[in-house]
Amino acid sequence: MLKALSSSKKRFLLLSGFLAAFLIVFNFSTLLLYQRAKSYLDNELGERLRSIAVSISHTVELSAPVVLSTDSISGSLYTLLHLAESENYLSNIVILTTDGTTIVDLGGFSETGESNPFIELDYSSVTLARSGLSSYTGLYRSGDIYMKSAYAPITNPDNDVIGMVGVEAGAGYFDVLHALRRAILAVNISSIFLILVLAVLFFRQTRSLDRAQEAVLKGENLAAMGRMVAGIAHEIRNPLSIIKTSAERLQKKYDADDEVFSYISEEVDELNRILTGYLNFARSEDLSFDQVSLQKVIRRCLLILEPEFRNKCIDPGLELPESEVMVWANTRRLEQAVLNLLINSLQAVGLKGRIAISLRSNETRADVVVRDDGHGIDKKDIKEVTKPFFTRRDQGSGLGLSIVSTIAREHGGAVAIDSDPGRGTKVTLTVSRGRAGHGAD
Repeated sequence: MLKALSSSKKRFLLLSGFLAAFLIVFNFSTLLLYQRAKSYLDNELGERLRSIAVSISHTVELSAPVVLSTDSISGSLYTLLHLAESENYLSNIVILTTDGTTIVDLGGFSETGESNPFIELDYSSVTLARSGLSSYTGLYRSGDIYMKSAYAPITNPDNDVIGMVGVEAGAGYFDVLHALRRAILAVNISSIFLILVLAVLFFRQTRSLDRAQEAVLKGENLAAMGRMVAGIAHEIRNPLSIIKTSAERLQKKYDADDEVFSYISEEVDELNRILTGYLNFARSEDLSFDQVSLQKVIRRCLLILEPEFRNKCIDPGLELPESEVMVWANTRRLEQAVLNLLINSLQAVGLKGRIAISLRSNETRADVVVRDDGHGIDKKDIKEVTKPFFTRRDQGSGLGLSIVSTIAREHGGAVAIDSDPGRGTKVTLTVSRGRAGHGAD
């Protein structure tokens, strides 16, 4: 598939693939970094709370209660619990019996002797504490704040679990994690924008490089064409000269007034002009410009091609303004351009096809429009058909529309092509009516 693409498109696709892979890896890496940071902070907070819960449970155990009850919590122990809550920035400390009855709840979420609501919420950690193991819960949210709890067992002198200490704290530094996530998102968006800008710049550079390569290739093609045409011009012109001379001698010998003889001479001259046009296409030539009637140029071209129209049973439609449209042009080159457009249409249409030629003008320019109902041009080929040597026809030279485009530029104009495959083509040859902008490329 890549073989069918231009080098600029190949480079663009490869660059796009590389950038897409880079963005995927970059975004995945930043996401992984965020998740690892979150997991690390989560574990650090859990270990910290478990350590605090164990420390408080040891403090309770120092009171050496055999059975945990409200009577076993002295005033000094309450003081120590409040101090631990304050120093460790805890939101709550609870002391529970093994069946979940509240002994102490500094946060006031349950009354002494009532079942504590955290038993069900933190079931796994509470179960571990009942079995003698300290643990901490997963991270959960309480309003806009992330919270975490830890539980540690309280044992009697016989190492029997008689209760549990639960501590809860807000993860305030998770706000920093939110800020980190926003920063990562901003960096990702900025990187995507920067990469898109770089991709556009790279694509424009590759397009410029392709145009430069095309210009070099065109120059090489033209140079090769110039050498080729110069080599065969002599071989072609000699037979043309013989044909013309023979026709003139036959006309004199038989004193004939038949127009066929004049047609032979005119067509030989026309072939010679076409050959000269190819030479001029391949090398620069100073052209002489003068006031030329476009109506006369069009009628002259139709007259030359009358046998071809007649052979295909085509009566070309002609729409010309009554007043003469005068342009500053080189007659021979302008005729060559119009002839090429009409010949292309003749080659595109079938028997009894339709071909129409019209002329529009304003104060600054004139448009010669040639329409046909032929096979049309593929959309992907429209930009290519005016390039030298591009053709889809087996016996085509690929120079017809390229010559027309060159002649249009010589006359300060351009060529526009509008085609619908299977329905026909419209080609507009625009030339300037003034002297400005004229001259060979």
